[in-house]
Amino acid sequence: MRLGALAAVVIAAAAAPAHADRSTHVLVGITGTARGTGASFDEAAHAEARFLGGARLTLSFDDAPLVAPPPGHLRFDTRLAPELLAGFLTDDQRADGFVGAGLRAELWMASASHRFRMRTAAYAAARAIAIGDHHDGAAELVIGEYLIFAGGSRFGWEGGAVIRRRNEVAAGEARELDALVTIYIGL
Repeated sequence: MRLGALAAVVIAAAAAPAHADRSTHVLVGITGTARGTGASFDEAAHAEARFLGGARLTLSFDDAPLVAPPPGHLRFDTRLAPELLAGFLTDDQRADGFVGAGLRAELWMASASHRFRMRTAAYAAARAIAIGDHHDGAAELVIGEYLIFAGGSRFGWEGGAVIRRRNEVAAGEARELDALVTIYIGL
């Protein structure tokens, strides 16, 4: 519960400045995960991995994209973007739903040549999520990148880790580590 409250405060602080040009983007992604469980996080890191698949929906609250610079030039900016997310992970034995909130620290880049313009953002994100039947708290830490196309649509990827203490399970499965990769499109 404390993790969720901390996430809410961080997101509220990041979103507090008045940004008239901030817009909401809907990101839809598919996720693949390799999961290890054990009595400790060290044991989970060395356990045989189970593979899961899933999907997620993310609402991202972003500033306007960078304006393309004159041909032959680059433009850079750093930004913070709060986000809300929901999704699920499943294998042949069980499915876990999750909800959460996070904050992305982004490095935006824009360039222009005589043939085309490019806008992209590389980022690191930290997210607090509640997952599973018992709403176990977990932390998700990722790095990623996305391309922004004409009209604002996006294509991106991210990879990272989820660290989860599981409640209400056998002691030998009380810690969980996930390595995840997500590919997404944004509208």
